[in-house]
Amino acid sequence: MAIHSLRPECRPDNARNQVRAAQTLARKLYLFSLSGAAFWVVYLFIGSMMMLDASGLVVQEREIVTEPFDVQVLSFAARPGDKISAGQQLGAVASTQMLDLISNIVTREAQTEARLTQIRTRLAAIEATLPEAEKRQQTAKAAQVAIEKAVSAGFATRVRLAEATRDAYEAAREAESLRSERGALESEDTASKLNLAHINEALDRARETYRDGVVSSPVAGTIGARVAEPGAVLAHGEVMAEVYHGVKYVLAYLPTNRMYGIEPGQRVTVTDGVNRESGKVERVEAITDRAPPEFQSNFRGVDRNQIARIAFDEPTQFPLMAKIRVTGPYGLPNVLDGIHSILSLRGDAEAAPSARSAASAVNRGVAPKVDFRMKN
Repeated sequence: MAIHSLRPECRPDNARNQVRAAQTLARKLYLFSLSGAAFWVVYLFIGSMMMLDASGLVVQEREIVTEPFDVQVLSFAARPGDKISAGQQLGAVASTQMLDLISNIVTREAQTEARLTQIRTRLAAIEATLPEAEKRQQTAKAAQVAIEKAVSAGFATRVRLAEATRDAYEAAREAESLRSERGALESEDTASKLNLAHINEALDRARETYRDGVVSSPVAGTIGARVAEPGAVLAHGEVMAEVYHGVKYVLAYLPTNRMYGIEPGQRVTVTDGVNRESGKVERVEAITDRAPPEFQSNFRGVDRNQIARIAFDEPTQFPLMAKIRVTGPYGLPNVLDGIHSILSLRGDAEAAPSARSAASAVNRGVAPKVDFRMKN
């Protein structure tokens, strides 16, 4: 009895080529994800050098509220985010340094005024007695001359001549002393008046600087996040508050090793990942600055980037100090957004004929056919 095989045997020297199975959807998704991850890693390291893709902050002009002397904060009514006007009272402070300075200036002012009063009194007395002293000097001089003639004629003694000479000397000395004192007092009066004017000016400036401890806003704007708390003791120059004012703009930090050019007037896109606004490069500064801490990498040294100012085309909706990205027309966010727009338009175009056919069927009074069968 012969044994037959249930399936034909395949000789090794005559094997047919095996047909490779078509790639599955999971394999395609895996390859696509792997390619996308590799592209993202490459773009993360060298993308900012090849095309405009810089970090930035939405900022305004900033005015610092501070005092040029040591203070203790008594109260501070303004809170972060408050809208304030120019000259509006923000709080109150106390400074023993300024109070001592004002007290010393007031004391010097009183001393100078008292000295001026003494000078005026003495000058008035000299003006009243000087004519009599000069008259006495003239009389004593005339008597001395007469006695000298009498002594020459033998009608008077030399003792009497000595007495007349002494009286003439005393009268001359008194008159000359009064004239010298008047001149000195007049010079001192002029210097004291000038000194008093300087003291008054210094006192006015000290009071204007201290303003009785009232802290006011220098400009109209918005209070920043840094606000002094009541009871805090601040040295001169320390920040009590920050006031942001003016038009919002973007301060972008450009890498210095970039391979692309950027010029004033160039169109850019500002985005925070969700919202997008257009703008243009207003100016590129010729200096570098250390990037803010939120832009620094933990695996590299401190980066220093070139600063550029970006102006918005329209009033922006981005909040103050928002972290954003500035990209050019061919930046990755713009390319992705363009692809999304094309796909959306294509989907709308494919859905339009179906909608039109359904609408025409409804207008003809025919219900559109719906296939409820399950498709394999």
